[in-house]
Amino acid sequence: MIICIMLDGIKSIKQKYTLKQLRKEQPLKQIVNMDTVKNIAIVFHVGDELSWKYLYAIVRELEKANKRVFLIGDQAADMELNYIITHSQTTICHEKEDFDFWGFPKENVVENFFARHYDILIDVTSGDSFFSQYMVLKSGSDLNITYVDDSQEVDPLINQLYDFTIHGKEPIVLPDFFENVCNYLQMVQK
Repeated sequence: MIICIMLDGIKSIKQKYTLKQLRKEQPLKQIVNMDTVKNIAIVFHVGDELSWKYLYAIVRELEKANKRVFLIGDQAADMELNYIITHSQTTICHEKEDFDFWGFPKENVVENFFARHYDILIDVTSGDSFFSQYMVLKSGSDLNITYVDDSQEVDPLINQLYDFTIHGKEPIVLPDFFENVCNYLQMVQK
């Protein structure tokens, strides 16, 4: 028991150190108009079927607008997937087999995701885990966007990770969040 607690503490220290190093490497960001966006990355947690249907419907709308959308999500070890994820550009990192001892996604699982350049990365997890924070920083996208639920305690690190946040006083509602993101980015004029 004590050894497990010590190992968890060491893992946490290594994860925090890695995030700090990745933050130092971040280039200057720019807000782009939605019309100029070509590649979009979305970070999510694998959840229930309804959440997936909302997310997939949004992805399909973005693709109809000639955007290429790539998704990456993590699936908890105790989460049973009882529906089919049909989007071909989706990577699922399974907690049981796709993470190393330190909690980092294995390179062979995420290499295709990191090989692309993203104009925008949208994190629908609100940066609530090491996985999502690591994906945001490691992707090197031009603009990182998330949602912040102001009714919850907010990690001060969020302001360092994301270039653009949309605030609300309740948990994220995906259709409303994406509508706000698109509306704000449509207003940007270059």
